[in-house]
Amino acid sequence: MECDVLIIGAGPAGLAAAIYSSRQGLRTVVLEEAVVGGRATYAHTIDNYPGFPEGISGAELISRFAKQAERFGTIIRPGEGAKEIKISGDVKETITSNDSYTSRALVIATGLRQKKLQIPGEERLLGRGVSYCATCDGFFFRNKKVAVIGGGNEAASDILYLSSLAGKILWLVGEEGVTADDSYLAKIKESGIEPHTGVRVVELLGKERLEGIVIEKGGVQEKLAVDGAFIAVGSVPTVEILRRAGIELDEKGFIKTGEEMETNIAGVFAAGDCTGKSHQVILAAGQGAMAGIKASAYAKMKGRITG
Repeated sequence: MECDVLIIGAGPAGLAAAIYSSRQGLRTVVLEEAVVGGRATYAHTIDNYPGFPEGISGAELISRFAKQAERFGTIIRPGEGAKEIKISGDVKETITSNDSYTSRALVIATGLRQKKLQIPGEERLLGRGVSYCATCDGFFFRNKKVAVIGGGNEAASDILYLSSLAGKILWLVGEEGVTADDSYLAKIKESGIEPHTGVRVVELLGKERLEGIVIEKGGVQEKLAVDGAFIAVGSVPTVEILRRAGIELDEKGFIKTGEEMETNIAGVFAAGDCTGKSHQVILAAGQGAMAGIKASAYAKMKGRITG
């Protein structure tokens, strides 16, 4: 398929870029390998996005982003992720498992992938009591005892969502301590949930399903019986195909960009969490808007593939 602007990633940054490029009348396609909206979709409540004084769920905010982009003609392809990027002069080719896309401009908004604990039982019990997404799987733990592992905003958001479902929540936080925003912490405190800090989860127990976890604190190990474990210990960028394409990354694997979200390759722009500069929906959307504007200008300058 030919398009003027191809965007990889349908999170806040990718969708904002799509709004700006499609509004210019350019044929815009957005590829998303997983869920439209990315991590933002799973936010229980977003309180700091302007225009929503009562707050809004991540799913609802992203739904509005997507509808706005589609109103201007954006084609969104959920479940279709980029497998390879080939850049030859002014033409960028992005290959998926279903198709090949040729574009003048490319916007990378791949976001981040969830970090893993990398402990025994994690992979084996994934989907069997172990989850990385409370809003996806929380329903299955109604009135049950669960552990939320992590001290940041993602963990706090998971706790708030699960507090209306689970019977009991254990909040396990590592040596890094609680880093969640005060707005989250105030709501969690109202629920009577207190963090257990300085805890290291060393093993997830169970045969067919999760039955418990082993924690270590002060050199002493302890087994805790739980029905579910929600892991929210941070995220890392997706870098494999980017390196192969020649896109320059920093030492942490984030895409290097200039002030106008340009990368080291002409016509390739990046926005959102994959740049390491945002981690907030509003910042990702702002970066996406800039990337969309500049990608549109580039596509027009080089001559639209789609005429």
